[in-house]
Formats: sequence, structure tokens, C-alpha cells
Amino acid sequence: MKLKAFAKINLSLHVFGKRPDGYHALESVMQSVSLCDYIIINPAKEGLTVTCSDPRVPQGPANIAYKAAELFTRKQKAVSGKQLAGINIHIEKNIPMAAGLAGGSADAAAVLYGLNQMLDSAIRIPQSELLKLAAQVGSDVPFCLTGGTCLVEGRGEIVTPQEPWPKTYFVLATPDFPVSTKWAYEEFDRLNLSLPSTVKNDLEAVVLTKHEEIATIKERLIKLGCYDAQMSGSGPTVFGSVHHKAEAQKILEQIQNDYLQSFVTETVDRGVAIADYGMSESE
Repeated sequence: MKLKAFAKINLSLHVFGKRPDGYHALESVMQSVSLCDYIIINPAKEGLTVTCSDPRVPQGPANIAYKAAELFTRKQKAVSGKQLAGINIHIEKNIPMAAGLAGGSADAAAVLYGLNQMLDSAIRIPQSELLKLAAQVGSDVPFCLTGGTCLVEGRGEIVTPQEPWPKTYFVLATPDFPVSTKWAYEEFDRLNLSLPSTVKNDLEAVVLTKHEEIATIKERLIKLGCYDAQMSGSGPTVFGSVHHKAEAQKILEQIQNDYLQSFVTETVDRGVAIADYGMSESE
């Protein structure tokens, strides 16, 4: 089975105090976009393996997709008394790492969805239970499993689908430095910034204290024709919004020499989809 694991952007992100479990409470409107990793899942005689086309991505138990597969098989055995003998998972990586686009979470969501689809319909795990598993894997995984346009609350486990966002094209520009999500939230607490209500992403001001290039990218996207630009999640990816794909392509041509990890992408209505084996990575 081959699946498309779609990236997400945060149309808004507001961060509140820490919860008793150590996570921050948040409120975010998240949107799935067409930039995706490809996840290939095949049954095996025994064991669980996770490999990736990008050597920088952890393989085996250190990969979040491995954790998702482990939790799924454990749950499946508890519910049905049966489980797959073995699983081989391969990730064709296109979503930049540590970029605020939930690439790892998208991969994990695709694994949960794909393994469930590989079961006979009579013993598949209900969506409500699958979402509970997703929350155990990671904070962004429940949204990535749901996809589309959603209001996300709690630490990420409360996902409420919204009216679909109007068809929008985005130019994504990811500068050549990662941003640790853990660091961003710790700095948010340490700095205790007073942010105006007009701010769309509470973490943007935090990341700017270390990476002024975020502001430079935003300004450039606006000058090139985007009607809005902001950072996604904990960054460093910045997305600029336009109404038409041709506009997005022209802007991409003008920034991709400076930002090699730049893409044109668009809104999609799901987090995971079954892919054609003949499909190219750009589709």
C-alpha cells in the first residue's frame, strides 16, 4: 500500500499556559496542504522495519512512524486477538524536517491509517479509537489523521473539523536551519512576551529573537505578491498566500535559488490519502 501523508500549516496558533501533563494548552486552526511524503507499507514474515529515503531521518525505533506501528499492532491484538506477522514501512521524504510542517506526524498518521486499511473491515479499529492512538504518538498526529481544516485544542488531541478553507495556493520557503519545537515552547515561557491580539502565530515572535531571517522571508513574499505571509508552527517555514497557482509559480521562481526547500502547495481536504504507484513526487 502506498499513501500520501500531507503536510500541515498553522493558519493561526495561540499558546496558553502549561497543563498538568507538562504540555502547553493551545488553540490553532490547522490546514492540510498538498506537499506530502509517500509512505509504503508492505506485510512481512516477521518484525517491524522503518526505512527512509533521507539518511538524516531516524530509522527503526527512533522514528515516530515506528512508534505508531507498534502502538497500532498492540491495540489491534488487544481488540481482535490477531495481528500482522510483520511490517515493512518505507518513507519517501519530501516534507522538510523540523520545519513546522508536521512531516513526522504526517508519516505516523499515514501508518495508522494504512495499517487499519490493511485489515479486514470487520476487525478495523474505529476512527474514534484510532484518534486516541494518534494522540499517544504525538500532539500533531490526531490532526494529521483527520486533515482538512480543523480547530485544534488541548495539547493537540481535540480536533474539530471546520468549514473547508477556500481554495488557496501557498508558497512555502524553508530556510536552511531547523527549529526545535521544544526550544520554541521553552523560550515562549521564558520570554513571557506580551503579544497583541492581532498576532496570528504566538511562536513567531519567539523564533524571531534567534532567527531574524523569518521576517526577511515574510517581507520578500509580500513584496513578490503574496497577500499574506506568516510562519507555520514553531517554524522556520514561512508560507505566503495567493489566489492563483500561476502567481505562486512565479513567486517560487524568484525565491527558490535562495531557499532550496521552497514549494508551491495548495489546500487539501484530508490528512492521508491512498496514492497511485505510478504517481510522481510532484503530483
